[in-house]
Amino acid sequence: MRNNYIKKIETVQELKEVQLGILLKIHEFCVDNNINYSLSCGTLLGAIRHKGYIPWDDDIDIQLLRDDYNKLMEKFPQVYKDVSLYSLERTPGWHRAYAQAFDTRTIAVEHLCGQMEGVGVAIDVFPTDKVPDDKHEWHSYNRKRMFWQNVYFIKAMRWSSKRSLKNNLFMLLAKLPIVFMSLRSIAKRIDKMSQKYNSTDSRYVFENCQGTTKGSDRYLLADFSEYVDCDFEGHRLSMVKGYDDVLKNLYGDYMQLPPEEDRESTHTFEAYWK
Repeated sequence: MRNNYIKKIETVQELKEVQLGILLKIHEFCVDNNINYSLSCGTLLGAIRHKGYIPWDDDIDIQLLRDDYNKLMEKFPQVYKDVSLYSLERTPGWHRAYAQAFDTRTIAVEHLCGQMEGVGVAIDVFPTDKVPDDKHEWHSYNRKRMFWQNVYFIKAMRWSSKRSLKNNLFMLLAKLPIVFMSLRSIAKRIDKMSQKYNSTDSRYVFENCQGTTKGSDRYLLADFSEYVDCDFEGHRLSMVKGYDDVLKNLYGDYMQLPPEEDRESTHTFEAYWK
């Protein structure tokens, strides 16, 4: 298949420019259609600490409360100025519990995880759902959620020269109990779990489809009730007004730079122009 590719995207800067172009199209569409979204995770941190990408980072994440996420899934055109949006709701065969918006002029080749056919350089689009008010119920729910995310991760992993022989063999053994489960069926289970508490009056939300706590806790729904502009790579984009609470929850003292040995990219794909 690679013989059909014209040119590899060689530099991180070129990759970032493609991703930023996708983000700007999503931003434009959300503004035009009264859809609230926020920069998320390391992208939100980059906006606050660096006014753009974290220098050693090379991906973009956004998140939307479920109602806004559903509006985006329903309204966004299949192809919009070289950008398309795939999700469980929109795309037969899609096997992730969250959406991705991607540049249709490109192709991304995954090294470690399950390949999504036809998907190019992308940004992740995460729904955010209510979670239990009760702390013990939240912890119980979160353990189940993370269990199924680990099942998904094991199912998606594939043999790779970038991994040790021991880890490759362990991965193959771990796949045996779930050999008859498809990635899409697991993703649908995660999606259903993610939306379990949306009909409640809970005061808390979390990005359930992909997020792992890693020491972080639920977010207050109030932190997602208003949105403000922020600077990102010379553009005015959107973030939650409660960004300080969100970033402290995720990273603690988020303005403190990590040790130099931790300042590296973790992406595991190659990207090409068609």
